[in-house]
Amino acid sequence: MNSTRGLWGRTLAWHDIFTGNSVAKHGRRMQDRDAQAEDRLKSADWLAEEGTPEALAALCRRFDLQLEHQMKDRQEKDAVLELLVGAGPLGSEAVRQHARVSANFQYAVRTLERIEGRTASTAFLLELLAGERLENEFHPEKKRTLLLTLAERKDPRIVEAAARFLPDFDEGVRHAAIEAIAAQEGEEGRAPLEAALKRRNEESTRVRGRLAEVFGQRRWSVEEDGWIGEHMPPGYQLRGGVPVQGR
Repeated sequence: MNSTRGLWGRTLAWHDIFTGNSVAKHGRRMQDRDAQAEDRLKSADWLAEEGTPEALAALCRRFDLQLEHQMKDRQEKDAVLELLVGAGPLGSEAVRQHARVSANFQYAVRTLERIEGRTASTAFLLELLAGERLENEFHPEKKRTLLLTLAERKDPRIVEAAARFLPDFDEGVRHAAIEAIAAQEGEEGRAPLEAALKRRNEESTRVRGRLAEVFGQRRWSVEEDGWIGEHMPPGYQLRGGVPVQGR
């Protein structure tokens, strides 16, 4: 077994020497902002043609590179997306693995959606969100972006998944959780949003104002608890239990 791997490794090494091609070489180029666009795309084609899990993982690294020229950046990423879609199930697994470890998951999810459909991509977004921790105060960006991405979708599982982040330490995450819940139909989001509105240690006027706005838009009444009526967000008051603007 070990001798077989050793022989395979030596074969690849000699192949790299004679051709100048290797997954490592082309993977590095995918993240090299100083490389010519044509060279990055040639490397992308090489990796897609190679088609191994390692090569497709290297191809996904292009999603982490941000170019100053936004149009060119999108065009390259769109080209990489198409190559990964062409890889079928192997491309699907590559983008799943990439999104689990990268903050730049959006193109990976778009690729997955092209291969497996909208339902699968929503389920994967929920999986990614479930892997995020409330106490991860140094990296809130991925949580925020996941929640805002889910706010563009409707799925009965989103309310429960997003409600976990209503008490998150980061104001932007809390606000994004509200948006994800408010975007869903039905009454499921009412209870967690009311609990958030009544949270006495919520210091963000922006968060409390958005909660009051959602209740006003939905015509949801708030159960009076002896505190909330006197502590509505600035510009809001309860009328018949419903938050409304004005005094």
